[in-house]
Amino acid sequence: MPEATTEQVCPQCGTGMPVHEGYRVWCAGCDWNVAPELFVYGVGGTAERRRDFAGRHGTATFEELAREGTQGLRARLTPSSVLAGVLALLVHGLSFVLLGVGAWLLVAGWGNPFAVAFGALLVLTFLVLRPRFPRLGGTAPQLGRADAPRLFALVDSVAAEMDTRSVDAIVVEPYVNAAVTTYGLRRRVLHLGLGLWAVLTPQQKVALLGHELGHFANGDTRHGSLVGSALHTLRLWVAVLTPDPWDGRLTHLLVIGMMRIPYYAAQSGLTLLEKVSLRGLPRREYLADDLAAEVASAEAARDLMETLLHADRIDSELRRLSNEAAAFASRQDAPRTDVTLWPRLAEHLASVPPRERERLRRVSALDWHQQDSTHPPTHLRIELLDRRGPSVAKVVLDERTESAVERELRPAAKKVARTVARDM
Repeated sequence: MPEATTEQVCPQCGTGMPVHEGYRVWCAGCDWNVAPELFVYGVGGTAERRRDFAGRHGTATFEELAREGTQGLRARLTPSSVLAGVLALLVHGLSFVLLGVGAWLLVAGWGNPFAVAFGALLVLTFLVLRPRFPRLGGTAPQLGRADAPRLFALVDSVAAEMDTRSVDAIVVEPYVNAAVTTYGLRRRVLHLGLGLWAVLTPQQKVALLGHELGHFANGDTRHGSLVGSALHTLRLWVAVLTPDPWDGRLTHLLVIGMMRIPYYAAQSGLTLLEKVSLRGLPRREYLADDLAAEVASAEAARDLMETLLHADRIDSELRRLSNEAAAFASRQDAPRTDVTLWPRLAEHLASVPPRERERLRRVSALDWHQQDSTHPPTHLRIELLDRRGPSVAKVVLDERTESAVERELRPAAKKVARTVARDM
């Protein structure tokens, strides 16, 4: 960890400021230079748009949960979640209406070439646009229970504490993120980003699993089969119905004109379902944080949130290490990147001095840092965990188990390390 070798005096309030080489010098007394970019360009722009989103959704929910407390609360049925389910049923129902009308025209209109042709067109349209459930697919390593029994046992223990079903597969990716979703009819998958997993302490890893599985425990509609498959289907409709640029032929122009209405209908349906399913997410994220605190300890959940403030730094270092490895890959004495990449990433984050961590906490409150547009502001998530109070971990990842889990992840981690530059 860099040591503060010198000290400067704040030009604004005269307070002493420790200097860490390679990190910004700032004043803890008056916040001088804590985030000069926000005051050069204004706290508007991106921060204002985030503030608008968080102000209408995340902040109101924060104030509600701050009053009520989060312990023991679970996501509730809301008008937006009901509407999302109804819209998803309509999407799937429309597909089967096409099939039904097409089949009826083929049977009732047999002998009428126009009825048969139109009926066959509707049936073919159903075959192309039929309800589809997401598949795992992709080139990222996929782990089953036989591949990583200790990792799955850890995930199972977290799921059991939350009284929810565990995952059926784990996909290992390079990203500084993690997520859960469904595939097939009712199967669950955990997407584990090694860019985040590698820099976490053992209990923070439990908190990460707790947060992600908390979405299932809370009945998050976007992670469920019904709404998730409807979103997947609508995206397919939009992709198929997107008209190609006119090539000058009159027949092509007629085809474009015919596709225009169903294309806009599919695009509007997708936009509406996206917005409706997003409305309850701030509350679900806060409650997923609470479940993470319940299973891994409030301290571990809070530390996980603070690690998210370093996502850009971790991402940049991951790219740097990957590019460095690619540049020296032809050298015989070059280090084994697939072995050293993830430990070096963890060492880099561990070297960040406490003063820089505190600066990022202050910046997050100024620019309303969010993990992405679906998450409430990170500083509000941290504050709500602080208000929750301390808690004792229900699942403890001991050193022996962590070593076993990392051994199981090692083959996938090596494969992912070789593809970081391509995938990120």
